[in-house]
Amino acid sequence: MDSGTAQVKTLGDYAAEHGAVAHSRSKARDDPLSVLDEDNPIFANEDLLRIDHIPEHDKIVGRNDQIETVARRLKPTITGGSGKGTLLLGKSGSGKTLVTRYVSREVEERGAENDVRIGRAIIDCAQRRSEVQTVIHLSKSLNDPQKTGITIPHSGIATGAYYDRLWMVIDKLYDAIIVVLDEIDRLAPSDDARNIPPEEADDSKLLMQLSRAGEENDVDASITVVGISNDLKYGDRLDTRVESSFAPDEIVFPAYDANQLGDILDRRRDAYHEGVLSEDVIPLCSAFSAQEHGDARRALDLFRLAGEVARDADVDQVREEHVRAANDDAEVTRVQDLIRGCPTQAKIAITALAAMDEFTNQSHFKATEMYRVYRKFAESIGTNVLGQKRITDQLREYETLKIIDMNRTSDGYREGTYLELSLLDEASLLLQSIGLDDQCSRIPIDTQMRQQIVSLVGR
Repeated sequence: MDSGTAQVKTLGDYAAEHGAVAHSRSKARDDPLSVLDEDNPIFANEDLLRIDHIPEHDKIVGRNDQIETVARRLKPTITGGSGKGTLLLGKSGSGKTLVTRYVSREVEERGAENDVRIGRAIIDCAQRRSEVQTVIHLSKSLNDPQKTGITIPHSGIATGAYYDRLWMVIDKLYDAIIVVLDEIDRLAPSDDARNIPPEEADDSKLLMQLSRAGEENDVDASITVVGISNDLKYGDRLDTRVESSFAPDEIVFPAYDANQLGDILDRRRDAYHEGVLSEDVIPLCSAFSAQEHGDARRALDLFRLAGEVARDADVDQVREEHVRAANDDAEVTRVQDLIRGCPTQAKIAITALAAMDEFTNQSHFKATEMYRVYRKFAESIGTNVLGQKRITDQLREYETLKIIDMNRTSDGYREGTYLELSLLDEASLLLQSIGLDDQCSRIPIDTQMRQQIVSLVGR
């Protein structure tokens, strides 16, 4: 575009225009570093509101039965034995990861009292996306190269060689290992991937190797595996050989109700200075979050964001209007969590579908139409353009996350069958969330691009 014409409107501009923020809302300062010398008038201990913060038992609400059950499964590791393979199932934010972190930490500490060296690794499978990447991260998490002399390269060796190094690390450093595979279902093939035998799926191969390591004499130390999934039917998908070796017990975590969410937040009010919270903040945060399947993670996010909104507005109390403003930000955060770890190419394709939904009067689109817009977007930011089949294959994974719906349909004899795509989430939220991504924020969605999107749909 010529320098004299209007600046190209980008996806990043769209995100900012609609209130999505990747930075503070506070006004610009003459000395931006002065914030480092200021007292925080709102938060006394913001760390208490971090998602990965592990509170003491008296601050964990409504999960005593689950804590006791997980503790029984892991108890043998305290003396160096093998615990019971376990699957924790439930909606996002139902306390699965929190309970596992809390119990495994306690087990690790009690093992140390018995002179038992317990290693603990919590792996986010959503960030790894493959068997080999998960094994690499697991090995790095457990390794101390100064003690073992073992290096774990990022790439360049066979998968079997990574497992060999993992076994050596474990035997050199530990008597027992607890491996937590968070969102293990993200390693499973999609329901439509019929060409992948169950035993060849990444999650099956990983669970098989870990659960049979002792039996195959790969390691002397015991290995206990805990899998966590938001899919209540995940256990039904496991290969029969994995079921035999892993043999998991399933523990279902129910969603929190509004009262429990309120109790969770009330037990973390120490994050704020005394007197800062108005009476309606916690009930409103709880009510908003109870509407989203009782998600405690969302409740904590909203509780923290409300404080940030108040702080950035330079007021001395968190009130209802700050919760409502934070709720808008939390919706974007929720979508960001869903697409966390999503490859750039898939984000561009999701952006294409969201832009088609937002800027046309249609809500259902052919895969070929989506691909035309994807191609235009990818080219506009200088990214490699993948083939249509690879892009639709990537999008299938996000069908299980309830972002996209994909159906094979027909327009009759002349048209034949085709793949139809539609959004299950709000287009604007997706555009705002992806607009916070550094690379995708450059995608142009100015008037000219919007006209091109309209022309590419229905061609």
